[in-house]
Amino acid sequence: MSANRRVVCLGEALVDFVCERPVASLAEADAFVPHPGGSLPNIAVCAARFGAGAEVLGGAGDDEWGLWLRDRLAAEGVGVDRFVLTPGAGTSHAFVSVDSERDPSFAFYGDPERPAAYAGDDLDPALGGEPGVLVVGSDTLLGEAERRVTMRAAALARERGWQVLCDPNVRPRRWTDRDEMLRTIRELVAASTAVKLNKSEARALTEEGDPATAGAALRDMGPEAVVVTLGGRGAVLARPSGSVAVPAVATGVVDATGGGDCVAGVLAAALAAGVDADGLEPALGVAMAAAGGVVRVWGATAGLPEPAAARAQLARAIAVADTRE
Repeated sequence: MSANRRVVCLGEALVDFVCERPVASLAEADAFVPHPGGSLPNIAVCAARFGAGAEVLGGAGDDEWGLWLRDRLAAEGVGVDRFVLTPGAGTSHAFVSVDSERDPSFAFYGDPERPAAYAGDDLDPALGGEPGVLVVGSDTLLGEAERRVTMRAAALARERGWQVLCDPNVRPRRWTDRDEMLRTIRELVAASTAVKLNKSEARALTEEGDPATAGAALRDMGPEAVVVTLGGRGAVLARPSGSVAVPAVATGVVDATGGGDCVAGVLAAALAAGVDADGLEPALGVAMAAAGGVVRVWGATAGLPEPAAARAQLARAIAVADTRE
């Protein structure tokens, strides 16, 4: 394996205001607790826990919430040199409710065009030096300007020999045109080397109901590896040598928010450590165990393992991958 390389996560940080009791809808929520949020910052925190040199290429508003988010990222060991607090802007936020099945629903508030301003001027230096792992998602495809930034980042990373991990969130309510959403996300998938998504997202992007078939169809778009998560049934890894199922770790689910981000963060750390597409199965097992801890508590990152334990777990998985080569 190569030495550990950087993980750069392109995206906006926001505050998740979570109703910490099951409710049928946000209308029934009577109190909210703030948690650090944003899919890409969540992934950066997880990748850092598992040993990667992670940073966020993005930002928040120049207000108390933006400072709060930046301080928490820094405390997790995530690089914030390119985490921009935009003057005069308010930090985006999401109100989160969890239903009786422990599945979260989100109501987002913020300017979808703003994340482009966070990252545009920093792309070239952020993706300089030794190739690492760029992590991108579909929430930075909503506005035209940020879409250009995201696609340029993926293209520049590929040109420079980086791995590009795509973690799409297929959220039709955030788009005005569902067909445009699917077409745009597929373009980002095609520009990536690895993809992590859940079974509903895989079905939407491929029109295939079987997760293994959907994973193979996504690989046909261009990525080398595709992980389709199946909630309590584990995940399917589609890779050059074929598909393999990885079981979930049995747990009592309190809040499913952040489980998928955790899986993406572990995969990013594994890719940064030099694991190739065919060697990701052991790391995915670690990711499923870590996600099981995340969903046992409220919030997206509070249930992650401590850094020393997380790094030991991934090191053992990488050693297993080495013996299989």
